[in-house]
Amino acid sequence: MPEWSLALVVLFAVLVGASIPVLYQAAATLRAARRTFEASGPRLERALDSTAAAAAKLDAVASQLAEGKRLEQALEAVGSVGRAAAQLHDAVRVAAAVGAAVGPAVGAAVKAFREDRGGSPPPRDEAPDGKETTP
Repeated sequence: MPEWSLALVVLFAVLVGASIPVLYQAAATLRAARRTFEASGPRLERALDSTAAAAAKLDAVASQLAEGKRLEQALEAVGSVGRAAAQLHDAVRVAAAVGAAVGPAVGAAVKAFREDRGGSPPPRDEAPDGKETTP
């Protein structure tokens, strides 16, 4: 037997030996995928049925709104709600800015009032480690 044919047989054996675990893993993966698809099939059907029912309800609502000027009235109502929300947002921003500006001033006034009322700042106590603390 020539040397090249022996090398060919050895190479074929290595390829077969390496492909067996790959084929086994591929089969296991396909089995798991099939189980997943079988389990998710009914759930997907229910989801599609729910989606179709929701679309039918939306169609019914749209047809009701399309009659007359109900659609225009509904859009105007939505627009007015949006404008009211924007005004509320602006008012909250202004109130937050005022609070941020006035808060430190009120705190400083309260502190000054307390110090002024007592005549002198509160006494400082000395901690066991030698550092001063305020009550």
